[in-house]
Formats: sequence, structure tokens, C-alpha cells
Amino acid sequence: MTTEGGGRRAAPDGDTSSGGRAGARSGDGYGTLRLVFAFIVVADHTPVLTGIGNSFMPVKSGVDLGAVSVGAFMGLSGYFIMRSWQRDPNLYRFWVRRLLRIMPGLVVVLGLSALVLGPLVTTLGKRAYLAHPATWSYLGDNLLLFPQQYVLPGVFADNPYPSAINGSLWSLPVEFLGYALIAVLGLLITFSRYRFVMVVFALAMAVLLQRMSINQLTLPPVLLMVPIFPLLQYLGMYAAGAAIWLYRDRIRLSWFGVLLCVGIDFTLYSSAMVEVARIFTLPYLVIAIGHLLPRRLWLPGWLTVANYGVYLYGFVVLQTLLFLGLRTPWLVAAAAVPVALVAGLVSWHVVEKQAMKLRHVLIRRRKPAAVPREEPAAGAPPGSEPTEELPAVGSPQPAPATS
Repeated sequence: MTTEGGGRRAAPDGDTSSGGRAGARSGDGYGTLRLVFAFIVVADHTPVLTGIGNSFMPVKSGVDLGAVSVGAFMGLSGYFIMRSWQRDPNLYRFWVRRLLRIMPGLVVVLGLSALVLGPLVTTLGKRAYLAHPATWSYLGDNLLLFPQQYVLPGVFADNPYPSAINGSLWSLPVEFLGYALIAVLGLLITFSRYRFVMVVFALAMAVLLQRMSINQLTLPPVLLMVPIFPLLQYLGMYAAGAAIWLYRDRIRLSWFGVLLCVGIDFTLYSSAMVEVARIFTLPYLVIAIGHLLPRRLWLPGWLTVANYGVYLYGFVVLQTLLFLGLRTPWLVAAAAVPVALVAGLVSWHVVEKQAMKLRHVLIRRRKPAAVPREEPAAGAPPGSEPTEELPAVGSPQPAPATS
């Protein structure tokens, strides 16, 4: 995804709540976009993992499909997580919901990768593999989110992009920091009503990014164990998405606005400033499209709930297909997407959905805070309001095999 300074590929962790149950039956525009972008993330990792390039899009186009998908997820996450916070501005309940959404699926994919897939494909003997300290640190480090480990001993060692097991996991710390951003600034906004602080934060990230892009500012390449450029950009997009929710009474979601954002990106595509502009254009673009998408284009909710699982398993599926001998990039991508979709559906029904039931045990029932209903934009189909909340995550080009 983006350049080295840029991001990595990402996918949503996809969230549902009380408002999402109706959406699970009929679908909505936002769920449709989440799943489509998750598919793009999986497919656009293929050029890197097969060694043919950085993205399926030509470099001169100025568009990295994976990077665009990451920005879309981050903007959507900020929008819906801010909405969730305003419905119930309580730190304990907020973090219970957030952690129950991302951690159970993560625990299972890590366990399957290290303890089921690893022994089957490692170049070491099974006993040596299970005795290796890196096998167990893979579980512990990745569950803590900071730091992360991308390598299992002897696993995928002969692949074109060797050793990286699940490069997408790098983005979970960014998602976690996005949650912290909403919690901290959300508290300030709740008690002071200074909603402009979210805009100020997005602008601050844009300024830092702009200074870095013209070499007027040098920051450590890694901050909080995350690459600095995507960290600043994605948190800026998170804040921009949250600001769109906070200023929904003043911001009109329209196809004209979508075209304007596309025009800005097209104008700046050959400039480093395009990455700065996307902090604002991409969240608006994807939020507006999700809101305005005609009902006939909605994918059913039973399908879109797989989006987080597609993110969790897509990279592992790609590496496994390459291990089995597939090498043609388009064939690898075409085979990986449906396999990741099946894995995502199983993850939702067997793990994620069941884990979310613990909310009823850990959180006392309460009446949600009254939040003004979002006015549909002109031309939006009836019933096209968003289905509650949507955490998002990202993943750049796979972490180096030496990490």
C-alpha cells in the first residue's frame, strides 16, 4: 500500500450492534463497501507476495488500490466509532465493545496459524517447531498488539515473499490507537462540546504529513512500533471520519461532493500532496458513497458480516496458495478471495458473533443516549442510514520477513 512512507493494506474489523441486526437481514451501503474493500485488500496483496510489484494499479496512475482501501476503512471507522461513542459515552462499556469485537477473532486466527498451519508447512520437524520460542512468542506478541511478530520458524520460508505469515496484523495497533483517539477526544467533546477539536487533530496530522513529504520535518521511522507515515495518515483519516459524524448537521453528503473529492485527487495524483489531501477527501468520498449507494447495489447483510474475517485470513490464504505452488498473480488473487470469504463467514458465525454475546454479561443493560438521527442526503434511498458502527484496520505491504 502506499509508498515506504506509505501505508499497508487494511481491512475492517466490521462491527454490528443493536442497529446492525436489521441490517444483517437486508444489508446496507456501508456493509457493501466494507466487504468490497476487504476483497480489494486481499487481491492487491498479490503483486507484493508474488514479487511482480506493489499493486495491480500502474505506478504512474498515482493510485494504490490497497492504500485507497485502507483510507476508506479508517474514515469509515472514525465515522461509526464516533457515533457509537455518542450513543454511550462511557469508557468501560466503550472498551468492552471494542475489544470483544477485535480480540476473539484475532485469538483464533493466531492459534490456527501457529498451532495448526505452522506444523503442517514448516521446514522444521514438528517437535523442533513446537519447541522453538518464536512459535509461542508469535502468539503472545500479536495478542498484546505492541509489538508484533510476523514470522513463524520455517513457515513459508520458500515462498516468493518468504516467512511473513500474516502481514495484515500490523494494522491492528493503528486501529487500537484509533479507538483511543475517539475515547480521549470523545470525552473532551462530551464534556466541553468543543467538537472542533477533532478537526484540529485531523489538520495537525495533515500538517505533519505535509512537512514530512517535503523533507522539512524528520520523525523517527517508527512510532509506537508502527511505521510513522501510515500512522499519521490513518489517524488523520480516523479523525476526519469522526468529524464528518460530529458535523453531520452541516456537511451534506452528495454525489457532487464525491466528484469534487475525486477531482482533487486526480489533480494532485503526481504530487506528494495527494497523500495529505486524502486525509480529508477519502473519508468524505467513502462515507458519502456508502450513504448514497442505491439499494439495488447493496450486498446482503449475511454476506457483509464476513468483512473482518476476510481481513484476518486473507493474507494467510494468499501465502498458503503460494506455498502450494500457485504463482500466476491473477489466479492467486481469484482463488484467495472466495476462500477468504468462506473463512470470514465461519469466523463471524463461530467466533465473532458468539463472543459479542458476552457484552450482555459484561455490560449492564442501559438505554442508549439520545443521538440526533442523521438526515438522509438528497437522493439517498429510504432506509439507507448506517448500520451502527464500523471499526477499521489497515495493513501495508507485508512486514519484512526479517522483522
